[in-house]
Amino acid sequence: MAIIYNLDMRCYEILEQLLYTDEYVSVAQIADEKGLSKRSVYYDIQKINEWLEAQKLPLLEIERKKGIFIAKDQKEQIRRNLKEIPPKLAYTFLPTERVRIIICSVLQRSRQLHIDDFIEMCQVSRNTTIRDLKEATKELAKFQLKLFYENGKGYRIRGDLITKRSVFFLFFNSLADLYKKGALILPEEEKAEDIFGRLKKLEEELHAQYVTGILYSIAAFFSTIKNHSETVEFSENEEQEIKNTKEFQLVLKYFPEFEESEKLYLALHLLGSRTQSLSSDFMQRDTGQEVLRLAKVLVRSFSRIACVTFEKEEELIQAVSAHLKTSLYRYRYGVQLGNPMLDDIKNEYGDLFEITRNAAKSLEKEIGVPIPDGEIAYITLHFGAYISSGERKEEQKLKVLVVCPNGLSTANMIRKEIYTLVPSIQTVDIISLSDYEEDHDYNVVISTIVIENEENLIIVHPILSDSDRISILKKCMKYENQNVMNVMQITALAKKYMTESKLKEFKEELIEYFSDASLKAYTKQNEYGKSICQALDLRHIQIIRESMDWKEAVWAAARSLLEEGYIGQSYIEHMIEKTIKYGPYMFITEEVALLHSEIEDGSYMLGISCTVLKKPVVFKTRDGGERRAKIMLVLSAQDQVSHIKLLNDIMTIFKEDKNTEKLWKCEKTEAVEIMIKELMQGEE
Repeated sequence: MAIIYNLDMRCYEILEQLLYTDEYVSVAQIADEKGLSKRSVYYDIQKINEWLEAQKLPLLEIERKKGIFIAKDQKEQIRRNLKEIPPKLAYTFLPTERVRIIICSVLQRSRQLHIDDFIEMCQVSRNTTIRDLKEATKELAKFQLKLFYENGKGYRIRGDLITKRSVFFLFFNSLADLYKKGALILPEEEKAEDIFGRLKKLEEELHAQYVTGILYSIAAFFSTIKNHSETVEFSENEEQEIKNTKEFQLVLKYFPEFEESEKLYLALHLLGSRTQSLSSDFMQRDTGQEVLRLAKVLVRSFSRIACVTFEKEEELIQAVSAHLKTSLYRYRYGVQLGNPMLDDIKNEYGDLFEITRNAAKSLEKEIGVPIPDGEIAYITLHFGAYISSGERKEEQKLKVLVVCPNGLSTANMIRKEIYTLVPSIQTVDIISLSDYEEDHDYNVVISTIVIENEENLIIVHPILSDSDRISILKKCMKYENQNVMNVMQITALAKKYMTESKLKEFKEELIEYFSDASLKAYTKQNEYGKSICQALDLRHIQIIRESMDWKEAVWAAARSLLEEGYIGQSYIEHMIEKTIKYGPYMFITEEVALLHSEIEDGSYMLGISCTVLKKPVVFKTRDGGERRAKIMLVLSAQDQVSHIKLLNDIMTIFKEDKNTEKLWKCEKTEAVEIMIKELMQGEE
């Protein structure tokens, strides 16, 4: 009966995907989700069917033009049998995973590690392992760490202790699921389980909620702490500050066997890993005010760079402030949470991510340390959740609950997307997994993890994919909204002309059609607008060779947009008034000015103009200094979203001074247009 256990991890995940959807799932959809070929998916389905056959369960059937659908009673049977599968499933590690396994294993150092140990861990050849070791050396060099081999002691990593620990948590977070599923084994598994159990009790006593997976990572790290000879050193003030927290008192209670410095380090991790803000006894009043000030700096920097006005600016500042309370300590002490959503956020919200990264430079300047991309990604979600793309109607009684263990910023972004996808939704509420109760009145429950016995559940990625959006649309269409009324009306008419079986198929295709139509409308609405190559044409490019004062230059730069109805005269007047009031606020580099004002000041359409000033225009600063503009751009927007991509392109072009010079030296408007296209192609 060995065949009973022939499900590998990939088959297991495909089967779970099928179990938690109420619709047909096509082979192409599975292939796209898992990054596989269709041939591989067919092979995996064959293996799943072998397992189902051994379990005496109905096999999966692929219906032509539809895909796979599992009936409700069949799902319950499969779920029961899945629980009996041993946790250790066959798994083939990716090259990046093998490199991270090597690095984390050496950093843990539960014993001497040699090349044969890595061969056994990763189940690859000696030559492949040698290549992986070279890649690990390159990866560590990015953090000023060095992997080396010492005779009689095995592989070791040399460098700053805080950095080494930071790298461990960064990489281990991405491997944690492999350990949990049994594809990898912790060197001190029983000890790690004991520490994890104590950490969960500590979490409960604190009434706190920690970032998903972080307690498991902490348990794995501290399970081998006795093998480490180095310890983190704290100043007297830092030590006292940590000791004054409730976290430290609970560490004393639950981990009395730890050395003093490791108790402090553990408390520090607990302080920096919450999804909520820190406890008030940790943040003194003046420090709290400082964090609030930094949040304002960041939000207003984003607002200035992105040319947006947040309707709920104070609420956003409070949300960012709560995030910074924990993250500032992470930056300072190298506490690394990692962000498993980083690549997804870059892919889905690339333009927003880049603008957030630009805005974060103002924060980096204030605090004196760089902010890692993983943190930029979290902050991106905060900004994305508060950018409004228009009015939302709340006419229907469709209620949705988002249960998200990945933090409020992720949940808020999911909520924003749901409102955009299904404008008729009355309520989208957010709760943590610990607050979820089976007895609720929500029509749809959306979560990034499985919730047992939840009939209305949709499993989604932390960053919604297109298939997630389709699932949400289809589920919501079963409740009262405009599209469902259309489906009901059309099927009522069609009933006269077709059999019951045909009518059922017809209704399913109608729902599919309306879902696809809604998704296309959503995609069009949710895009962050045109690129600079699409938005800027020859009519809005000019080269001015004569001298003029700054007010004349503003009128000249905006004239083409005014004449074609992109903006009104009041928009230009407001730009001039703001410059008089605040000084030359619009400079994005030493010699490039990006002129804009609020939408309500007279901006009607998305547009951009580019003016090359052969005789740079002088702007007086409020302190009596001067700024000279060689290039003036005028931006007009129609909403808070559609100009984001255009802005990101502008930042990309002018981040290097040499690009400003290239454009300034152009003698014809056609040359300016061609140069901008070439600069953007170079970036791609």
